[in-house]
Amino acid sequence: MQTLAPSLRSGAVPSQRALVDARSEFRQRYGNPAARVRTSSATLLLAEALMAEAAGESDPAVKWVILEEARKLAISAGSPLVVGRSVRVASAEFDFDALAVEYRSLLEIPLRAIDPGRASDLANAAAGVATRAEVDQRYDVAILAQGLTIRAWQRAGNIHAARAASLRLESLQRLAKSSSRRSPGGTEPGR
Repeated sequence: MQTLAPSLRSGAVPSQRALVDARSEFRQRYGNPAARVRTSSATLLLAEALMAEAAGESDPAVKWVILEEARKLAISAGSPLVVGRSVRVASAEFDFDALAVEYRSLLEIPLRAIDPGRASDLANAAAGVATRAEVDQRYDVAILAQGLTIRAWQRAGNIHAARAASLRLESLQRLAKSSSRRSPGGTEPGR
C-alpha cells in the first residue's frame, strides 16, 4: 500500500555502488552510532535523531543509509513502533517493498529478549503488517506476519489475543488458497 504517489518519491533504492560510498560517508559523519549507546532508551533516541537527520539529507544514497541505520537501531532496541516509523519514512522517499522490509525487520526483534509490553507492541505491529498485506492481496506476507503476531501475543502472555490471531491466520490461509484457485497459475492477474 503506497501512501504517496510514486512521482513524489526520490525513486528507487540507490545502487549498491552508491550505497558503499554512502556508508563510508555515514561512518565519517557519525562513526558507529550503536557503539555509543548503552540502553535501549538511548538507542531509540539515537534512532529518532537519525530519522530527523534523514529529513534534511539531500543525497538519496546517504538518506537511505541513515534510515537503514535508524531501523537497525530500532531493531536492536526491540521497538516495533520505531521500526515501523523508519520503514514508513523510507517508503515515502524510495520505491521498495516496504511490507516485506517491515515484516523482516520485526522478525529480527528477539522475542525472548523483550518484555511483555514490547511483545504486545510487536504483536500489534505485526498484525498491522498482516492487515496491509491482506489489503494488497499479498497473502504470503500477510500469513507470515500473522504468524509473528501469534508468537508475540504468546510472549506477551495474552492467550486470548493469541487465539484470536490464530483464527485470523486460518482465515488468511483460506483467502490465500481461494485466491490462488481463482487466478491462473496461482498468481494475481496483472502482477
